[in-house]
Amino acid sequence: KFPMDLRRWQTALTLDEFVAGMNTHQADMHCRLGEVHLPAADRDHFAGVESPVHVLVMTEDWCGDSLMNVPILARIARAAPGMELRLFVRSQSAELNAYYTARGITHIPGFTFLGADFNEIGTWVERSQAAHAAVGEWTAAHPEVIELLLDTTMSSEERHRLLGEKFGGMLTEMEGWYVDGLQQATVEEIKALLTPAAEVLPVVM
Repeated sequence: KFPMDLRRWQTALTLDEFVAGMNTHQADMHCRLGEVHLPAADRDHFAGVESPVHVLVMTEDWCGDSLMNVPILARIARAAPGMELRLFVRSQSAELNAYYTARGITHIPGFTFLGADFNEIGTWVERSQAAHAAVGEWTAAHPEVIELLLDTTMSSEERHRLLGEKFGGMLTEMEGWYVDGLQQATVEEIKALLTPAAEVLPVVM
């Protein structure tokens, strides 16, 4: 059973609270929350989600995939009358993190959709399949990133600084990828997870 109840749910952060406390990517998150919108057809689709759905986000403020996808989820939740969105910071949520890790879920963000009694409908992890392909292509085109990860001669601080520079450039490119189709890929995967057929057993995407 998913380790969640009303008391614990009410301790989670609202989106506004999470953004207010961000130390990394806060300005970028504000921008994306202002710029990301759902097409009318998708808003109409999610408007049909009237039964209570608790959407739990496991994340960290430094996570680039969260920067890309949490604003999309926020727009989905706004369109769905029965949907409520709350966020847990992974480094501050040991029990929840242990539960995910025991299931082999070690990447973030994790979007877990829970019914009215906190039974799990399904969990969406990290990024869409289309986004995985795009990141793979980017990594293949930047072998220096792999070299940095494998270089044991530099300090962890230097490696972190250099990787931050590389991945900072990647995030700028990623925003373009999401405009060009990756946003819709996320939306379609969440639609599929929330279909009645998907509710029979928990689904991990």
